[in-house]
Amino acid sequence: MRDGEPAAEPLPYAEVTDTAYGSRVAETFSVRRYGPAVLLSGDCPRCRHPISCPIVDEVYRREAPQAVVDPGYRTLLCSCTADHPARPDGLTGCGAYWTVTLEVES
Repeated sequence: MRDGEPAAEPLPYAEVTDTAYGSRVAETFSVRRYGPAVLLSGDCPRCRHPISCPIVDEVYRREAPQAVVDPGYRTLLCSCTADHPARPDGLTGCGAYWTVTLEVES
């Protein structure tokens, strides 16, 4: 598979990660404000299909929020709509997941 191109044959669904996934996402994904969220967009580091990952900093509820310490990182997963053999019904993506640190300037 050439860098930046999806595989010729669909990758089978597999819940996997690799330390390089987060690094690749940090280098290649675009980041933009999206209402109360941040939208990360780019190609999945495993299957190379386009994905978008909204990150919401707050949970909107009627109850009073409880103090929560932000860990500074987010775990993301592939949400592409491409076909991946053996993917369980009701799921999207190729099964890849990774962790990134999100720092958004005001």
